[in-house]
Amino acid sequence: MNKIRVTCPHCFKRYEVSEKFAGKEGPCPSCKKTIRVPAMDEQVVIHEKESFGGVKDTAGRLVFEPIKREDAKFSPTVLAIVLFAALLVLALAYFVVRPMEDASKTPILIIGSLALALPIVYGAYWFARNDELEPFQGTDLWIRVALCSMAFAVLWGLYAFVIPYVGINEDEFPYLLLWVSVCIAAGAGAAMGCFEVDFFVGFMIYASYLIVTVVLRLAMNLSAHCPKWWEP
Repeated sequence: MNKIRVTCPHCFKRYEVSEKFAGKEGPCPSCKKTIRVPAMDEQVVIHEKESFGGVKDTAGRLVFEPIKREDAKFSPTVLAIVLFAALLVLALAYFVVRPMEDASKTPILIIGSLALALPIVYGAYWFARNDELEPFQGTDLWIRVALCSMAFAVLWGLYAFVIPYVGINEDEFPYLLLWVSVCIAAGAGAAMGCFEVDFFVGFMIYASYLIVTVVLRLAMNLSAHCPKWWEP
């Protein structure tokens, strides 16, 4: 036997009654006031929404369709290119640049830091970004990668000039740690500004670049934190 849903207009309590009471009146079990049970053809049937908007044209086609978000994935091909570029630069640094005199490595180190920045920043952004947010893509993404890469390279240059200028060496660890902390904070801030991410993601992007460039310096037989040709 079918049931009829009834809502008391006085106390707003809801009930289900047998269809044999359709169209009849009776006291509400809660407030005792008289309510009327709707007839079978008076019931309001709520159908499940067919789609976003639910508006159709004269031909029965949906007028509004939901915008489907396409998941942007990091391509394995791009990953291979990033790894190949990084390994190529590191291999050249080890086998070609390492035997050179320290003073001649300055321009090569600058070029290597910039060459590594683009693929490392690009790859780090795709791995560290929030998947719930729409990613930057195309020209917009590459402009942001280029700006962030230049900012990272400039930070390395400023650090390399500041450390020998103030006379910090390996034995002055607290001062060195202070400068490293400042550079990390600045690098994370640069990534935050370029990619509109939070500090942690910005830190992950900058840390990826910092680790690889430290490996680059070691591959060139240079100090990990201070250029040998500028040491006092």
